[in-house]
Amino acid sequence: MAIPQRYSLVTLGVADVIEATAFYRSLGWETAASTVEGDTTFFATPGGVLALWSTAELAKDAGTTMMHANAPAFRAVALAINVGSREEVDEAVGEWMALGGSVSKVPTETEWGGYSGYVADPDGNLWEIAYNPFWPLDERGLPVLPGE
Repeated sequence: MAIPQRYSLVTLGVADVIEATAFYRSLGWETAASTVEGDTTFFATPGGVLALWSTAELAKDAGTTMMHANAPAFRAVALAINVGSREEVDEAVGEWMALGGSVSKVPTETEWGGYSGYVADPDGNLWEIAYNPFWPLDERGLPVLPGE
């Protein structure tokens, strides 16, 4: 069997599911009916499901231990939201900050001809907000890769 080339679910480990859920709801995101209030939150997106779950429970479920207190903040993972223009990047980053998130890299021109910045949710989960003029967005808001 070949492993399917897709992701179905991304789970973000968070310190407090209720607080993290409130942050993402403040972005205008709607929770799915399968959400278990205070335990696990699900957001259905055009590209897959985003889940919020306790970091300790996620580590336990994965059969691993949580990183020690001196571990680097950078987790080597970032999710991305592509938008339709440089102005939309600036607007989204501004709204993210206004709602309680932070900026790790202010939006700037990229070496590949686009424009992007990085933001973090209150738990430090990184999101890139990007405009890529070479990847138009489809009707769901997902990028269309060249040649696809």
